[in-house]
Amino acid sequence: MDTVRRTDGTDPAQSTLGVDSAPATSTGDEGSRTLLIISDIRFLREGLAEVLSRDGAFAVIGTAADLDDAVEIARIRRPQVILLDAVFPNGRAAARTLGKMNPQIPIVALALAETEDDVIAWAEAGISGYVPRTAAMADLVGFLRDVVRGEQTCSTRVAAGLLRWISTASRGGSDARAGAKEPVLTAREAQVVRLLCTGLSNKEIARRLNISLATTKSHVHNLLAKLELERRGQVVRWSREHPEALRDQP
Repeated sequence: MDTVRRTDGTDPAQSTLGVDSAPATSTGDEGSRTLLIISDIRFLREGLAEVLSRDGAFAVIGTAADLDDAVEIARIRRPQVILLDAVFPNGRAAARTLGKMNPQIPIVALALAETEDDVIAWAEAGISGYVPRTAAMADLVGFLRDVVRGEQTCSTRVAAGLLRWISTASRGGSDARAGAKEPVLTAREAQVVRLLCTGLSNKEIARRLNISLATTKSHVHNLLAKLELERRGQVVRWSREHPEALRDQP
């Protein structure tokens, strides 16, 4: 968790928010929209905050390195826009969590690969728009302004894919991708799922599988990302709903 460094005159010792300090110039010009930046890459968070503070269209009221901080900042400071790094761990699950807190807040995915599958998957997670991976830093404010206005510039291929997705949803129910394949687990991932379901810690799983703790943590992290889950406790419910995924695994 990052050290709290406040520039608004409050006592850091009285704050429990683990957030980076926003630049002093980003405390809000009149008419600017308040914005929360989420990324686990520190120099990206700080660089984005500095760039956006120069424009005046957006006032960065906080940055977060993990979902817990992001939820706390969103709850207390109520940003008008959320900018979420597309490579943030379990990013789509984070978008769902933040979207449920306040569906009116636009969530913008930053540096998203502009492919049909990725854009649709993030749209299902609840984003309002995205900044493509190929965009220049100079284009960032323009993209954010477009999303706030309810607009989005995208390739014709992505636009066509979104139209097909909407059409399928309108004819076949709310889940436009109900026929999509469930994630396929490797033998090792299935082992990790079983052990997680018994309530073992990472250290205990490492001993049971005779692998390093770092490798175990990597397996758990990748597993949560593959299943689009936020917490290891959710794996138990997932395994009950998808027993076929654990069959015929050594």
